[in-house]
Amino acid sequence: MVCGEMIQASERDALTVKFLISIVDDDASVREAMGRLMKAHGYLVQTFESGASLLNSEHRARTDCLIADVQMPGMTGLELHGRLVADGVPIPTILITAHPDENTRVRALNAGVLGYLTKPFSEDELLGFIRVVAGQNNANGSTR
Repeated sequence: MVCGEMIQASERDALTVKFLISIVDDDASVREAMGRLMKAHGYLVQTFESGASLLNSEHRARTDCLIADVQMPGMTGLELHGRLVADGVPIPTILITAHPDENTRVRALNAGVLGYLTKPFSEDELLGFIRVVAGQNNANGSTR
């Protein structure tokens, strides 16, 4: 490894080492796959099977970015985002869905959701949103 590669690796590690991504999806295989992807890119990850489980978690206040499925039993991803905002914990949120709906997309973006991705989406699309949030947190010198 040459010196330039070491610097790039340490800069990446500084961005990701304390950056926590919470993934909320009722589909265990999606949660696991997305969790592995985020971990492979150096992020800390917590997964939850429902919005309620995130809301009741100690990780809620530490979460730097939320990835949530739009359609879940009990509480949708958009409802979860709204609840976090109403509770004073506005976590940058990326919604994912296998059932895109233009009205839901518009409502989500108007509610301040960072991104709305339709499954299947590319790794680069998702990571692009994550990097925006990670860069903002790093520029502010803080995580939650």
